[in-house]
Amino acid sequence: MSNTLSGIAQKNYRSKKFNAQPSCNRTILATVLTGLISFVPAVTFAADPADAKPNNTDKDATSTQANTTGNSSANKPVQKLGQVNVRAKKIKTIDEKHDEPVSVSVVTGKALERELAQDYNAISKRLSNVTFNQSNTRGASLSIRGLGKRAFAETQDPSVLVVQDGVSFGLTSLGNFDFYDIETVESYRGPQGTTGGKGGSSGAVYVTTKRPSFTPSSDFSITYGQRDTIILKAASGGPIIEDLLAWRGAVVVNKGKGYYKSEYDENYTMFNKNRLSGRVQFLLTPTENFSARLSADLEPHAPQLQNGLAFRHDQPLLFEDGSLTDPSGTTARAKLYGIADKTGAIVTPARGWFVGRDYTYYGNYTNEERAAVNFNQNQGQTVSNKGASLELNYDFEASKLTSITAYRYFSFDAHNDEGTPFDISRDGGGGVYYNQYSQEIKIASNPGGVFDYQAGVIAFKTDNDIVSKTGWGSDAGAWFANTNQYNTLDRNATGANRGAGLALLRDSLDDALKRGDIWVKTQSNAIYGQGDWHWSEEATLTAGLRVGTEDRETTDAILFKANGSGGALNPVSVRGVQLGGFASTSNGNLSTTNTPEQLSLADSVANRYYGAAITTTAGDAYNTLTAEQKNQVAAAKGIRSVQIGQLFNKVTDTYEDTLYTTHVSQRYKFNELLTGYVSWQHGEKPGTGFNINGVPTGVKPETTDAFEIGVKSFAFENTLTLNADIFVMDIDDYQQAIRVVDEFTTSANLAAIDPALTGDALESAKNAAVAYLSTQGNVNKVQVKGFEFDGTYIGIENFTFRFSGAYNDAHYEDFKNSPKPDELAYLKEPFVDRSGKALPGAAKWTINLGAEYRHAVFNNFEFHTSLNAAYTSKYLTSDTLSSYSLVPGYTLLDGSIGLSTFDNKFDVSLIVKNLSDQRPHEIAWTTYEPYPYPRWVGLSFTNHF
Repeated sequence: MSNTLSGIAQKNYRSKKFNAQPSCNRTILATVLTGLISFVPAVTFAADPADAKPNNTDKDATSTQANTTGNSSANKPVQKLGQVNVRAKKIKTIDEKHDEPVSVSVVTGKALERELAQDYNAISKRLSNVTFNQSNTRGASLSIRGLGKRAFAETQDPSVLVVQDGVSFGLTSLGNFDFYDIETVESYRGPQGTTGGKGGSSGAVYVTTKRPSFTPSSDFSITYGQRDTIILKAASGGPIIEDLLAWRGAVVVNKGKGYYKSEYDENYTMFNKNRLSGRVQFLLTPTENFSARLSADLEPHAPQLQNGLAFRHDQPLLFEDGSLTDPSGTTARAKLYGIADKTGAIVTPARGWFVGRDYTYYGNYTNEERAAVNFNQNQGQTVSNKGASLELNYDFEASKLTSITAYRYFSFDAHNDEGTPFDISRDGGGGVYYNQYSQEIKIASNPGGVFDYQAGVIAFKTDNDIVSKTGWGSDAGAWFANTNQYNTLDRNATGANRGAGLALLRDSLDDALKRGDIWVKTQSNAIYGQGDWHWSEEATLTAGLRVGTEDRETTDAILFKANGSGGALNPVSVRGVQLGGFASTSNGNLSTTNTPEQLSLADSVANRYYGAAITTTAGDAYNTLTAEQKNQVAAAKGIRSVQIGQLFNKVTDTYEDTLYTTHVSQRYKFNELLTGYVSWQHGEKPGTGFNINGVPTGVKPETTDAFEIGVKSFAFENTLTLNADIFVMDIDDYQQAIRVVDEFTTSANLAAIDPALTGDALESAKNAAVAYLSTQGNVNKVQVKGFEFDGTYIGIENFTFRFSGAYNDAHYEDFKNSPKPDELAYLKEPFVDRSGKALPGAAKWTINLGAEYRHAVFNNFEFHTSLNAAYTSKYLTSDTLSSYSLVPGYTLLDGSIGLSTFDNKFDVSLIVKNLSDQRPHEIAWTTYEPYPYPRWVGLSFTNHF
């Protein structure tokens, strides 16, 4: 019998020791698998880079376990890393990372459970220098050291890699659900990739769930809370066939209302929870040296209402230079209240189309004080997530071979609204339909020699369809018309022409639908390796290299999918996409290029809206229209043309590259309590093929060099663990959401300027007409520098403390072409220089503190209470670094207090999230999204079997 299994048997992780010989079932399967082992897939995943790292922790097991549990379980034996995971596995803590020459944070699943910390947002509040960038299920992202904030950018890799049970997530969105049945969460800072997985340019977060075991166990909890919340969690597992086959199943149900209500329909609330997810795992151990784990999970389609949570207030009337911020009357205030001059006096009244409909600008649209929303599209955003993986482990005498083959699918389908009860936006929004296939094979030496190593290969394929939809309703024409167009069709229309103008306003966009698709296909392959040379008892040199290839193809198309009521008002074509309209001039006269069919189409417009008689000569009916009537037709066609915007048939851009990741570090163990290290990490994040308005415009790869000096220490008789580091990261061609001048929309805005404007007013209107297009791109140079610390303290009886923090100076070194923020739109130049400014979403200070107190009471019970505090200093959230996007510093507090039986079989806890009811948000030029999770109180009951 191997030393590994002997060790497990000696530690007696189960009440029954292993037999000296395999059971009959095991013997039969061993014979079969011996013949099949050569057919194991040759390309697989490494479950976790930490699994293959040597566990050279010299701190005693008692201190490590005490740090994990904070109670009398401290004396439990410790299972060494590298053993086949068939019995109870010791939970990793920061203590075990003492000899790893990297900056890393660890939080246990037990610590997360105490305060129901079960998503990205909550987990990030318990890891050093990890930030959650709030958005919906699709757009939310993670940052490490201020790097990684992104919105809807599925064409690019995330900067922060998320790995669950050895499976890399090609999109951060794959983890935007409730994590459950968790063993540990670890975050590694700096470029990752030399130990396996997909690789992350700024860091990685590793989530490890509880694995199947031959020790039977079951857990069940039910939580009741405010806003009709009910959270059910259940997990169970144990042997199916003794010593051969074990299983574990887990499920979570999270249902509840959101805090912010819909005034349009009180059955709907914003950021409601409608989540159900389940996972089942099977562990097969047919021989002493081989194990296989099969895992499958599913989160079925379910809608949640997240998009549209927006609070609005008045836009400033004047810019800093004294010019009007809305000289052309394009804002909601101009449409619902009226256009004002520099004194604030209304010079053009509200649009009559929206007057008298029980909805006003100050009474309803500006909703900041009411803290409620009012819009008519309540379908929400429907999300699904599922996947499966097969992990194979084989222990050789001196090494371990690990294989994981995995598949994941994610879908997101949004149905958005413009934020009013009017029928303006209909079935707008976006969607993502993502498939991921991954395989990896990895070998790692057993620790203990002069040289330890790990190496592997990985294949990673994705297939993604990214959808954008724009749909219009019957009020859209009146809403999107510029002032001149609206005047022509309503305010200045006379007699019967006013009725025709109103009909044209309605039909110009009603029921039309535009759709864009971006198809992204990616094949990523890499070979990697990392070695530890223990060149003395105190010193270890670590070196790693990863060489990867990227092959990406991005194909875009934007097409007009439905004409709706106004198909006859279409343009002739847009960039080669034929729309079947007739050609006319800006004042509505027919062009000489029209075919007889197009002239007949023009006649049908004249007949429908003005009753013009159609003759046998095509075009005659239209030519009978008056100048006023032709101008009305031109105005309606103009509205439709601007909203249709850019269309194009399929256009493809490709990206191929070879990328490198390296890691070099020197670790020195000064004594049993103090270890120091220096490291250099180099990472290259893939670029991508990308198309902007139908023109291939690739995004360049991002290059990062990270330098770090750190110490890891124990003190006060091993009751204090303190790790700290200082770092500098230089990033070239930093990938982020940028904005470029949208020539098409800018031209349309310039054409819409009131011809009566002159002088400064005209100049102001021209400056404000510049429109931007959000896209993906590169910033020349970024630098991040600072220091970080992580620690635990258990020196006070009955208390456990966990603390971490960071000072983070993340700023642009060279960003001379940043788009103008809203408050600087009066400037003539289209871009401003943001060199030296902090990155969006990058706070200077983040500090996390967790404390737990446990004490025996009433002989057979244990009283416990815990608190987690997460402080974030002020930061700007807008990609334009608008001063109006400032989010002041804040502290979020989560806490629990409860009573459990001494054997921990039953627990009841009162849990409070966001105890001080903090609601951080930006100031906002006009609109901001409030913090979606105000204070929440719940009561949780847990039973462990």
